Amino acid sequence: MNTVVTNMKRMLDRLIGERHEITTDLADDLKSLIADPGHLEQVVVNLVVNARDAMPEGGTIRLRTENLSISREAAAAHPDARPGDFVCLSISDQGTGIDANVIDRIFEPFFSTKKMDQGTGLGLAVAYGITEQHGGWIDVESEEGKGSTFKICLPVVPAEPERVEEEQVAVGELRGGGERILVVEDEEGVRSLVDKMLTRSGYEVLSAADAREAFAIFEQQEEPVDLLFSDVVLPGENGVLLAERLLAARPGLPVLLASGYHEDEYRREIDEQGYRFLQKPYSLPELMQAIRELLDHE
Repeated sequence: MNTVVTNMKRMLDRLIGERHEITTDLADDLKSLIADPGHLEQVVVNLVVNARDAMPEGGTIRLRTENLSISREAAAAHPDARPGDFVCLSISDQGTGIDANVIDRIFEPFFSTKKMDQGTGLGLAVAYGITEQHGGWIDVESEEGKGSTFKICLPVVPAEPERVEEEQVAVGELRGGGERILVVEDEEGVRSLVDKMLTRSGYEVLSAADAREAFAIFEQQEEPVDLLFSDVVLPGENGVLLAERLLAARPGLPVLLASGYHEDEYRREIDEQGYRFLQKPYSLPELMQAIRELLDHE
């Protein structure tokens, strides 16, 4: 977990802007865990952006790692916890805090206390889903006017694991050759993370927060866009309708859609149109393979 935080620090600093600061307090003796680094990055980005938005006037976001041993008695007092040894990452802010009446709902898909144009409310749901898939949970402590702390707890492995390099090799074989990808994602943290991953992998990235912005960017390009990668659920026009508009302007445009909501009402239409689909959270190799296959087929 320390490696994930350290590798992300520069990107997170750019993401939160000049009015905010990130400090880290990383345990020297932190135990190891088995996890997908790309998935953990998505969790961290979503929670850091959430912390930033809770402090519109600026402030400090603190990232802290620690080892935690939970007894049977302690686990019984928490509905999601279980006994054992865990690695924990806490992300704390000094912001507005969370109303006690809604704190139990913050991980529900599409639930959000933000304005309609500030996201669809899937960021925290995706973060919790990833944490659950890794055998962990997220604790939340908050008080209105005094800030919030989100603590991610993940199970440790009994011995130091060997680092897996196969994924890096696979991703290397799927690198781009300067193809231009239009990325449409309303969650700012996820959008920045995808932008970073694809740029680092040899693609030219054009990014937008909603369909209106995406269509404007598409129309302004002198060189053609080679692929559309869009979230399905967006503020205003959804990703399926955006794909139809872009295909009308450029027939044959490869389309890749993604969603973090399992019972997505658009899935039948996506299947009927033959669009490639990724379920969030997706790993970097999954994203790269889908893009490469679409571009190579084209």
